[in-house]
Amino acid sequence: MPAGTIALTNNSTAVTGTGTSFTTELKANDFVVAVVGGVAYTLGIKSVDSNTALTLAQAYAGPAASGLAWTPVPFGTMTAITAQLAAQVTYAVRGFNLDKANWQGIFTGTGNVTVNLPDGTSWSGPAWGGIAKSLNNKANLVNDVVEVSHGGTGQKTLSGVMTWLGLGDAAFKNTGTTSGTLAAGNDGRFNSVDGKTGGGITGSLFAKTVTNNTGTQGGTLASTVQQTNGTTNSQFQMFVQLASGGQRYGFMRVWQDTSYKDWYLDYNSGVGYAPTAWQQASDRRVKDNIERISAPLEKMRQISGCTWTRKDDQAKGAFGIGFIAQEIQKVFPGAISHPPEGSLKVNGEVITDPLALSPGDIAAALHHEAILALMDKVEKQDAVIAELQNRMKAIDGLDA
Repeated sequence: MPAGTIALTNNSTAVTGTGTSFTTELKANDFVVAVVGGVAYTLGIKSVDSNTALTLAQAYAGPAASGLAWTPVPFGTMTAITAQLAAQVTYAVRGFNLDKANWQGIFTGTGNVTVNLPDGTSWSGPAWGGIAKSLNNKANLVNDVVEVSHGGTGQKTLSGVMTWLGLGDAAFKNTGTTSGTLAAGNDGRFNSVDGKTGGGITGSLFAKTVTNNTGTQGGTLASTVQQTNGTTNSQFQMFVQLASGGQRYGFMRVWQDTSYKDWYLDYNSGVGYAPTAWQQASDRRVKDNIERISAPLEKMRQISGCTWTRKDDQAKGAFGIGFIAQEIQKVFPGAISHPPEGSLKVNGEVITDPLALSPGDIAAALHHEAILALMDKVEKQDAVIAELQNRMKAIDGLDA
């Protein structure tokens, strides 16, 4: 491994080295190999500018990264690799052509055919046409029917076949919609099943759980939408994940072509996460009864800033910080919401009429108005101080 590390910038031909000796280890037309985010990038060198600076033949297309280990690849070595790759491709194409000829012989031949392998060996055996011909009319007919022992049903009529199959008088199509009957493609019971539209499903719908090589498990329920321009794909997914360390997450994922963003819920902490802040409409045009918070300093004294440890069954032991809902309810009754009855339990006992709030919204508005009130007081006090200072100066002037 050569000395030093390199830094790469997206869409740039400049490479910066730290502790490197480019002038002794590289020359123009050589290559530099570096791994960024698990992807190996092979970068052609246009010029060696100094021991710590290179210019690439083409701009680097990966993500910006620094402190990267790097490997020099001389031009001659890269040429040899290219030649070896061309030889391997030629070998593969030759094998593909042999496979094509072999399969054509097997499909169309009527007797024995010879299969030729890329290593020069061959194998002979019967073609499928010959096998089909030898089996033609081999079924043993007894009383104009094919016996069960020879792969038949032993029946002469369709009704006899249906009876033998245990289907009674059921038909192959246009059947009923009750239990004990066959379902046709237009049967209403297929609504909302794959390939159908409309209808509903009674009961729960579960996604299959899959396990990858890291032990992470996940199940996915996904819905794909093709946009009207016919070129841009968007997809909405919901899935759960059980990580190798036992963490449990619920994801909502929105795709835009090949990239996506995740919103997810953490079971351990009970916290929801978003790519950016969760937001709600705050436009003045969608609001009515707008009022400034009155007496903000008095309201501040009625509300305690607290820390706590949760004791409810859903989040037992979790750390919390913020306000107490009952105190907020006395000051701002409209800021309180009510989770579903039974959603909060302590030692299995249901908390009746639970209270909930959005502490960030309350703190932002109340603290802002409180700060403005304090600013007004400070400005008034500053004016009084200035007036007193002027009077003191006047008194000092009289004494003099």
